[in-house]
Amino acid sequence: MGAVYSSHHFGSQQTSGRILHTMIEEVTDLEPGGGLLFLATGPVGSGKSSLVREIARSLPGWSGIMVSALSWQAGNEGALIEHILDRSGHDGTFTDLVDREGARTAIVIDDTHWADVASLRALVEASRRLRRGRLAVIMTASDTHDASDDLPMSRLRELADHAVTLAPLDVEDVAALALSSIGAHLSPLAAAELRDLTGGRPGRIQEVLQAAPADHWRLSNPQIPIPAPWRAALDRRTRGLDVGAVLTAMSILPGTGTGSPGLVRFLADDLDGSLVDAAVTADLLELLPNAGEPVLRFTHPTDRAVVRATTGPAQVTRLHRRAAQYHRASKHIDAALIHEALGIEGTDDDTAERLSRRGEELGAAGRWLDAADAFNLAAKVASNPDVSHDQHLNSIEALIAAADIPRARLHAGSMSRVVRDVKVDSMRSYLALHEGRRSESVSLIDRAWDTLEETHSTDAAMRTRVASRKVLVHLANWEPEKVVEWAKITDDWAPETSPTRIEAQYISMIGRSALTRSIPPDVPLPGETPTLAQRRNMAAGWIHLVHDDPVAARRYLQFNPGNEGSERISLWMDGWLARTQFILGEYRQAERTVERGLARAERFGIRFLEPILLWTGAQVAGYKGDRELSRAYINRLTLSHDAFVIQRIPSAMCRMFVAGIEGDVSGMNRAGEALVAIGQETDISQPGFWPWEDVWAQHLVLSGRIDEADEITTLAEERAAESGIGSLHAKLAVPRAGILMQRGDIEGGIRRFEEAIELIETLTMPSYQARVLYEYGRVLRRLGRRRQADEIFARAGDVFAAMGATEFVNRCNRERRAGGLGTRTTGAGGLTPQEEEIAKLVAEGATNREVARELFLSSKTVEYHLTRVYRKLGVRTRNELPRVLAEL
Repeated sequence: MGAVYSSHHFGSQQTSGRILHTMIEEVTDLEPGGGLLFLATGPVGSGKSSLVREIARSLPGWSGIMVSALSWQAGNEGALIEHILDRSGHDGTFTDLVDREGARTAIVIDDTHWADVASLRALVEASRRLRRGRLAVIMTASDTHDASDDLPMSRLRELADHAVTLAPLDVEDVAALALSSIGAHLSPLAAAELRDLTGGRPGRIQEVLQAAPADHWRLSNPQIPIPAPWRAALDRRTRGLDVGAVLTAMSILPGTGTGSPGLVRFLADDLDGSLVDAAVTADLLELLPNAGEPVLRFTHPTDRAVVRATTGPAQVTRLHRRAAQYHRASKHIDAALIHEALGIEGTDDDTAERLSRRGEELGAAGRWLDAADAFNLAAKVASNPDVSHDQHLNSIEALIAAADIPRARLHAGSMSRVVRDVKVDSMRSYLALHEGRRSESVSLIDRAWDTLEETHSTDAAMRTRVASRKVLVHLANWEPEKVVEWAKITDDWAPETSPTRIEAQYISMIGRSALTRSIPPDVPLPGETPTLAQRRNMAAGWIHLVHDDPVAARRYLQFNPGNEGSERISLWMDGWLARTQFILGEYRQAERTVERGLARAERFGIRFLEPILLWTGAQVAGYKGDRELSRAYINRLTLSHDAFVIQRIPSAMCRMFVAGIEGDVSGMNRAGEALVAIGQETDISQPGFWPWEDVWAQHLVLSGRIDEADEITTLAEERAAESGIGSLHAKLAVPRAGILMQRGDIEGGIRRFEEAIELIETLTMPSYQARVLYEYGRVLRRLGRRRQADEIFARAGDVFAAMGATEFVNRCNRERRAGGLGTRTTGAGGLTPQEEEIAKLVAEGATNREVARELFLSSKTVEYHLTRVYRKLGVRTRNELPRVLAEL
């Protein structure tokens, strides 16, 4: 049977493009006897049916069978299997259909929530008990339905190898969809309104886009039309029913559009609840369980859009005022305040002030999205333009704190870019930081502080905010001294228990560690909340990883308070947790953390931390031998010259690793020289934080650039001397040993390797241990110490195998065969192990020089062995080798 993967391998919500790419790879990689279950859930119009059909269409050589489960067949046992057999034209059993020699079957099932239990059981069992065929069962299901008690959807999600919920489109996706489907560039406000109206569902968006000509959508502020089929569908469902008052009451509810039955009855004057009951019975409304009282919502979101579009402004105002009255009587202060604001005709400064105060309270409690809504309403009802401007800014700040970067960027678009305003500059800098726009972020935060200085401002809150953001900007630009400096300035201006002060102090732990080469005390500060504790754990985890304690780092980095405002720091933690898991040899866990982090970055629009995740993802894929995935990660490193240093370093390190593993000398040179160039602009050689010197120096040694290797190794050794970071000493011993040997001190080089291995084996860092062993083995074999090399390669291979590093297990075995010991056997065609290795590399397209470099042989030796290969196999040219080797 094929490998079984976690049902949350993709994360809880993913974009369809990434799912499509990954699923096609998973299915095409199935071996005979391998089965895979994939379940896509989401609301109507979310695009799940299109996704699974596209997966099936993208499987060349596979037999595709597409069916839909029907609600009236749900109780008919075996009905779906019979339908599948009928569609395939197969007369035998289902097992005969899918478990034949050479069979490759992809079954796509729409609306699996209506499938009969017997058929579902047969599909699951078939995917798990195949012997000869390959089977992919690709299913869709509504996220609001459940199947029979015998096999509920929750159980099916657990059984699935991959279960994903399609995320709704964000504002940028909506704009992209409009451009591709009707050729119109939507304004950000139009795209946002369209997303809110449709819930971000691609099918619904297409219906709205087609409801007006393309020229209409090219207007700067187009009115969003309601598609005629939506109106007709509602008319059909309400024919003969007197439920208009109930639907109108439901349509004005803010946010998700849910409300308590009591509120809806009050607004609709439905004293006995008969009208609400009628709407529920007619499937116009549905009653949903809630933590307290159940809530009502429209069964069909399109109905809400139609009713809202046909309700006059005077009636909307009246209903909001009545809703505020209801909530005040129920002591629901927040809800009452929101409805009061929505029921205002014109402006009301008293309500604006109360909304502002409530927004501050909600923000202090970590409820940033609610705070953003409160500030946004305050901006709308304030009469003073300056007050409205400030409240609008507060709303954007709250959205950034909630990690809703796309919405924050949308609202920030209305702010002037010319007027010098400290608050606006600070906000724009913070937004640019999260999106990886270095020059804009640096210039704006500098301008904000300069303005405070020039005006001799004593606004402590504003100075605290700007100074704390300079801490983060300098961290992203990797300037530890300035991180510490601006954390001190933040401390000078902020109250002792200020959350901003505490966060700056925790972030400064990283700067202090980089400067002192030590681990600062991990002491919670007075006033620490769970959200702030997450900042402390992130910093402590990164620092412990640097200082050779990945076990402690993992413990710190797995901390998650799980509340609003934590997503930005969670992304930092994902980046360093993935590296920690890689160093610990936990490759499967590292893969999942990388994908979770990339999904989080994509979902929240925080792109500047992606390179850290891609660096680890490419390394894990490379060690496992998945060159295509490794290259896919590399291709996502599309940085501009304006990127932050914290983006550029891991990007170059990632490229250097992949080039090294692919034997791409020119690519390795470009990446290494990029790191040298970064180091000339910014000090990036604080011990342990960005460990690149040993890899680059080793490449220089192998390239014969000994003096350059010596210079970079010496500088790194000097800086590492006082750090006590053992892994650095062990890794730097690899190029140092090579330098000694190139200069004639063979035994000195051997001693350095032995010391490095002895040191690295005392640390819980198998990824580093295996690499040092592997490099030592290659050196020993080049020196002709074959038996000792064989022993070292065997040890390295065991460590690589335990981690799942298939690529390097194979390389160790190849080195052992080339050395003539260990796994030596006479190959097919009478080739010796060394001849076989040379023949394989040449058949793969390697030149004689590349083979010589890979196997530590001279070009003349390669030519000699290749001549013997040609004679033994009866071939005359290297172009014939692939065919002949395949036939052996």
